Amino acid sequence: MPTNCVVRKQNKAMAADKPKKKVLLSFITTIKESGERIWLTIYADLMTNLMLFFLMLFAVSRLSIDEKSTIMKSIENKFGKAVDAYEQREVVEEPETKEAVKASEEELSEKMKDTLKDDAQVEINEQKIRIMLSSPVLFSSGKAELKNSSFPILHEVAKLVKNIPNRIVVEGHTDNLPIHNEEFQSNWELSAARAFSVVRYLRDKEHLDAERLAGLGHGEFRPLVSNDSEDNRSRNRRIEVNIIRVSH
Repeated sequence: MPTNCVVRKQNKAMAADKPKKKVLLSFITTIKESGERIWLTIYADLMTNLMLFFLMLFAVSRLSIDEKSTIMKSIENKFGKAVDAYEQREVVEEPETKEAVKASEEELSEKMKDTLKDDAQVEINEQKIRIMLSSPVLFSSGKAELKNSSFPILHEVAKLVKNIPNRIVVEGHTDNLPIHNEEFQSNWELSAARAFSVVRYLRDKEHLDAERLAGLGHGEFRPLVSNDSEDNRSRNRRIEVNIIRVSH
């Protein structure tokens, strides 16, 4: 009998615990389902905010200039004009006018013509100031190493361009006579090697900013004149130092 009494008490206790377990399981299930669906709430909020943002942009784009100005003034009055310092810096750092830069570049071109008149031909157009140096003045035939006699000429060029911000593109050109030696397989390679020899000199010896410099090799494909005589071929063998204008 005592044993049966104990069993009955245990059964009653278990029966009393069942509703509690059901409530607990239901609570846990609700929390789990809520956690699984929370991303839907976040995603819906994000989509709603994006839609409102683009609707606002569309509405502003349909306004007239006067209406936009009125809105900007209202925002400035409400929050203050936080861009004053930035705008002031822009005014202070504003570069020279286009006319002043153009005049400066043309003055530079005239200086180059006077300084290099015995060693180079100088031309100016809307895109660049072009300094044409004869290849024999700078290099031996079939070679890409600068002659020692070329250094004074390149030094004068460097002095003229050192204090301006313009980009400098050095181009190598040859005549149409084929070249094939142990060092170069084509005129293209020779012209590129010569251009980069000048670029290296300007960077390493004259300390021009490397970001301003570039080198190109065109081989025989951009002649000044037809390669139908030795004089013409001599003209086509050249190095061009191009100062890219910023005023056009």
